[in-house]
Amino acid sequence: GRASGPRLRDGVYRLWNTDPGGSFEPGDDPLYLTMPVQLVVADAGTHLVFHDNSWDGSVTLREGEEGAGSGHDRPGSCRTRMEGGPLRYWVIVGTPARVLHGWTALTGAPAVPPRWALGHHHARWGFGDAAEVRRVVAGYRERDLPLSALHLDIDHFAGHRVFTVDGARFPDLPGLAAELLEGGVRLVSIVDPAVKAEPGNAVYASGAAEDVFVRDTRGREVRGVVWPGESVFPDFTDPRVRKWWGGLYAERLAQGFSGVWHDMNEPVSFAAFGET
Repeated sequence: GRASGPRLRDGVYRLWNTDPGGSFEPGDDPLYLTMPVQLVVADAGTHLVFHDNSWDGSVTLREGEEGAGSGHDRPGSCRTRMEGGPLRYWVIVGTPARVLHGWTALTGAPAVPPRWALGHHHARWGFGDAAEVRRVVAGYRERDLPLSALHLDIDHFAGHRVFTVDGARFPDLPGLAAELLEGGVRLVSIVDPAVKAEPGNAVYASGAAEDVFVRDTRGREVRGVVWPGESVFPDFTDPRVRKWWGGLYAERLAQGFSGVWHDMNEPVSFAAFGET
């Protein structure tokens, strides 16, 4: 994730997950998503390189004609440098289709989505309330524009707490979902993996009782700062934790959502972990 256009030009880009905690401007780097994967499609062939390393690192890109200059920073080159970790790479070559098949063999192929998920979607921050959702959907209909799904961001949560609903702004979310579905529009809910660490938060209480949150080497809960405030993070490397987390989605289904938008799963914090 970069604060620039689809083509990254000359520059050094950091491989580290950092959230600006609000707005960001063109050129800001890093942001909260890093994927150490380089895909090159050229007349000579296609190849993909996966730097299998989660350490802090950087990518240096140099534009220009291939073959000009010399050394690591010659024009047309790409250099990746990691601060530590394993020297482990995956290189896949062939046609674009073969390369992507090889990549999904490493990561797992996505499930085939339902037909409606391949339609037109509307997503943005700041819907505000149910009336605004209805206004936007009505605008599509008035202009005879297709719309399959509408996404609600974290501003529909109560205090940005995951698996909650702001009852004042969305007093009957299941009713709204059913109303939109009659017109062929499905609601999709955002889900963030950061759980606000506060007494009285049902998700935090349940997770603490099940001991599902990431801990440091001293056995303390690792805490960061995300949209709801000081937060903890489920340890998704543990199958037991994944089962616990999966059970929480019954609340989203009961609210009438047809799909889920998973966000900020890197994970990420507005402040350095452990420095809240």
